[in-house]
Amino acid sequence: MNLSFVKLFSKRPASASRVPHAVSARRMLGAAALAVWALAAVPAHAQDPSPDSDDTSVTLPDPLGPATAEDQKSLPGVPLSSQIVFQVLAAEVALQRDQPAPAYQTYLALARDTHDPRMAQRATEIALAAQSPSDALAAAQLWQQYAPDSERAAQLDASLLVLSGKPDDAAPILARELARVPADNRGSAILALQLLLSRGPNRIGGLHVLQDLLKNDLNRPEAQLAIARQQLVSDDAPGARKSLEQALTLKPDYLPAALMLSQMGPEERKEGIASLEKYVQQNPKSHDARLALAQMYLASDRLDDAQKQFEIMHKNNATDLTPLMALALIKIQQKNFTDAQTYLTQYAQQAEKTPGADPGQAYIYLAQLSLEQKNEAAASDWLNKVSPASQQFVPAQITRAQLLAKQGKTEDARKLLANLQAPDPRDQALIARTDAAILFDAKRYPEAETRLQQATANFPDDPDLTYDYAMAAEKTGHYDVMEAQLRKLIQTQPDNPQAYNALGYSLADRNQRLSEADKLVEKASALAPNDAFIMDSVGWVKYRMGDTSDAIKLLRKAYDLQPNAEIGAHLGEVLWKTGAQDQARAAFRDARKLEPDNDTLVKTLQRLQVNDL
Repeated sequence: MNLSFVKLFSKRPASASRVPHAVSARRMLGAAALAVWALAAVPAHAQDPSPDSDDTSVTLPDPLGPATAEDQKSLPGVPLSSQIVFQVLAAEVALQRDQPAPAYQTYLALARDTHDPRMAQRATEIALAAQSPSDALAAAQLWQQYAPDSERAAQLDASLLVLSGKPDDAAPILARELARVPADNRGSAILALQLLLSRGPNRIGGLHVLQDLLKNDLNRPEAQLAIARQQLVSDDAPGARKSLEQALTLKPDYLPAALMLSQMGPEERKEGIASLEKYVQQNPKSHDARLALAQMYLASDRLDDAQKQFEIMHKNNATDLTPLMALALIKIQQKNFTDAQTYLTQYAQQAEKTPGADPGQAYIYLAQLSLEQKNEAAASDWLNKVSPASQQFVPAQITRAQLLAKQGKTEDARKLLANLQAPDPRDQALIARTDAAILFDAKRYPEAETRLQQATANFPDDPDLTYDYAMAAEKTGHYDVMEAQLRKLIQTQPDNPQAYNALGYSLADRNQRLSEADKLVEKASALAPNDAFIMDSVGWVKYRMGDTSDAIKLLRKAYDLQPNAEIGAHLGEVLWKTGAQDQARAAFRDARKLEPDNDTLVKTLQRLQVNDL
């Protein structure tokens, strides 16, 4: 059971506002441009995205929807002549015929003739739908000119200026909008402002604008964090470090700043932890500080230290759900399933009694523990406890489908998935991945590839789907598709070690472009030096390049870190080729004990004609 601890306690809202792919381009681009300002109406504690978060979406009304009462005040007293009616009808007919250019020009001309902001708004909508930001900017500026008090016009104008690489021109509007934010929400708005500026191509210009706008907010930790984030995207790492240190000076238990600092390098990680340790020593009753310190330990793979902090939290407050779940997950990581089950059961019992709490996640983990222990009946019982009202109902049904597949009921599992109603696009993507994984495990590789091809078309920005599609394409021999998907992943996630590893390993396994394969797996190793499977890839590339001595060392180390049949098969093959056949047989025997039907192991033994194990 692989569990992520860095994002251990991130709570997903019941209804996320990610944009479904059926939403029109107008709404999508409009929402992207304006989403930043919706944060001004959200409580500060609810909007503090971590630096590695991939979820920057927020719930907001359609920015180009019906006019507000304030907007109505800006309307001119222009009589609705037959000529205006004719021009509007002609523009709408052009749109129906998929001719946005003349429709845009007509509405723009009407806006200039009538000074009616609704005409400029409609021109803005058309330009956004046509994905023409420069035309949208021209229309939005006209809209703001004719409706100077319209917040929607100002916000869209500022956003488009930033996205067009003109943050300096947007600065006066941004300053005015920031001034309107209530004091209690200013910290969140500051972070949202930086998010907008980071989306523009002129990152350094955005940094200068941000620093100027926040010159009176430097005593806020959110301001220092926002500046640090913009400094980082502007390639000013030393400046980012200073800003993060200042944020922690202002608020020593400020987790977003501590986590971001820890991700900048080993020394910064030590510094962030030291700052929190000192604060916890001085404030031992601070729940938030101790939680922040525990998460920092988790991010640094210091499970024992994190466990101590969570144990103190649990001792201080036995009804606190956070340390119960944390301790359960740590015990799972340590393969202490008995203690993990105890903590999860306590969590579920307490959550059932706590208003607003959801025991569903605990029941899913308990089901997965039962599966680890080969108790499928108990797993099914735990899943039955997840109610349809739970946020975890869809994940529970996905786990049930995996259970059915494990029992050999592939079609029943797929039918269950097909009947799931999941409005959240993330759940839809997860259902697709699970369906493909079931096909993959059933060795129905072409069907799995087709399923993932459809899923990536529906969710092109989902990195997990992209990776799975690449792996399925490799299995069917479509190496061009595999490479294209992995390179797409590398481009969008340049710090994703698995993307480099998968491509490098595939090239080496086919004995192709070995020099390039070596660079790819070395890059993966630099990003994840303790990953046993990446270590296996590095060793396998060394073997393919003729360096059997280093290959054996790396493969032994990888196998010690993670006893795995495929790693064992690789180690056995290299030993066999070097003449150490007794050692090779021992490695093959150990691998076969772990997974006798492993595809790589079976094929290796057949190819080497090893029959005397």
